[in-house]
Amino acid sequence: MALQGTLRELTEMALTSIRQPYPFYHGQVYTSTADVNIPGELTPVFNGAFDWHSAVHGHWTLIRALHVDSDRSELGDDHAAEIERYLAESLNAEDLSREVAYVEAHPRFEVPYGRAWLLTLCAELRMMKHPLLTRLEDLESEALGAIIRWCKKLHRPVRSGQHDQSMYSLGHFFDWATVVGDTTSTDRIREIALRHHADDQQLPLHLEPSNHDFLSPTLETADLLRRVLSPADLKTWLQQAAPALLDGSWPNEPVTCPDPTDGKLAHLDGLNLSRARALQAMAQHFKNEDMNLSRNLAQQAQTHRQAGLQGIHPEHYAGSHWLASFALEVIHLRMN
Repeated sequence: MALQGTLRELTEMALTSIRQPYPFYHGQVYTSTADVNIPGELTPVFNGAFDWHSAVHGHWTLIRALHVDSDRSELGDDHAAEIERYLAESLNAEDLSREVAYVEAHPRFEVPYGRAWLLTLCAELRMMKHPLLTRLEDLESEALGAIIRWCKKLHRPVRSGQHDQSMYSLGHFFDWATVVGDTTSTDRIREIALRHHADDQQLPLHLEPSNHDFLSPTLETADLLRRVLSPADLKTWLQQAAPALLDGSWPNEPVTCPDPTDGKLAHLDGLNLSRARALQAMAQHFKNEDMNLSRNLAQQAQTHRQAGLQGIHPEHYAGSHWLASFALEVIHLRMN
């Protein structure tokens, strides 16, 4: 049965997935037999939910839900207390120190996607002024260093629809830096975004999506530039780079996942949600500049949001281990 997208549903799904140790995928190149170990020993905090970055997703989902439901009207006092207890146990100082040691020893691990999501998790705790943040500061610092090193080597964009896409992770990095007040990082991201994309023309929308995409290269490019351009300048950019977004001819139909039990094909359910998030963010960006454009983008966002929620099936772990976070991003969109 598909979800309605309530906080209770999404947090219960996140809790279930991050408490499930297997199956697990550990995306790391082994350099010796010393690297071989069970996931719970290698990364003792972020080791459920199939992979490291999805475990980070799940923890963020719990934290974000607590943040947006401060009066507990949706979660309920008992379920919110359960989440708080889990977070306090999971994000313990000893295990987090082992996480830090692991990423220090493996500097390319989960770069950029997982590290960008770790910064997003920390940004949420910062906005809440949550005491758990102090336990994560060393891991946050390590993630920041890894992302900065990645940025220095990012001579060209990565225009894929999966984890290695550069635009999506840069957007998460920008949002973290905005929360922290790190103007050096926001300036760095603005420079990269404009160097990579200011001259984009006629992006190949007709080639999207690929069969395993959970991110739209074009929409994520536009959403990255939304962060660094005024509404008027973003509209000018869209006229040259993606005019179909202005006239409403793309994306006008959600995608369909042919098999929600397949981990790669389940990405398409996430694509509907990530499209919805980017479209909604741009709709809000244009709200005071072009009401008609804002309304059209918001309508497209709503269509994709509904399709994305209908594509979340808790009984199929291929999607349920990560889709709660993408749904929550849409339902409780944060604008900087």
